[in-house]
Amino acid sequence: MARIIGITGGIGAGKSVVSRILRLKGYQVYDCDSEASRLMEDFPDLRSNLKERFGEECYDAQGKLNRKFLASRIFCDSCHRDWVNSLVHKAVREDIGRLAEGAESIFFIESAIMVTSRLDEMCDEIWLVDAPVGLRIERAVARGGSSEDISRRIGIQEREYECLPSGKTKVIDNGDGAALLPRIDSLLENLIIQVSQVPVNLKT
Repeated sequence: MARIIGITGGIGAGKSVVSRILRLKGYQVYDCDSEASRLMEDFPDLRSNLKERFGEECYDAQGKLNRKFLASRIFCDSCHRDWVNSLVHKAVREDIGRLAEGAESIFFIESAIMVTSRLDEMCDEIWLVDAPVGLRIERAVARGGSSEDISRRIGIQEREYECLPSGKTKVIDNGDGAALLPRIDSLLENLIIQVSQVPVNLKT
């Protein structure tokens, strides 16, 4: 089974940039957000559970997820929302486990909520992409949104990253763009060394 490496970080930190660099280097990166959307349409158990709870309206005649309908059901109901999130997180973990089983030596996953989704438990190592708050706000505002809203979201997210397991979390400082590639290369080099080490059985 491949070593599973998590890539995480708050808004404006640059985790998607790190993922993009890894893909350019030829590595597979599983984007949990987009894959969760796929699973809600393709995963039979997930489909049946959603239909049982919310009715056939969850999917249209073509079998596509009716996102507007589902959002209306969970937006103001925390019980429904928590139930759906738990179901989707479980499906994502199962999908990652299956893919990592047949993957090459390193399998990357990208998620902003490693702890909430319990993906941190599956990871052999976690890369936390970080940058100064002011720079993160500036980047996020450039993509759209107010600085007040982004600051609030950053504050909410902080607890998620404070709970990451310290023993296997590596920080990637993305404050200085010039330092990003060398840091990624250094972490990759260490990973390659780890996965290439094969125990030798000594005969007595």
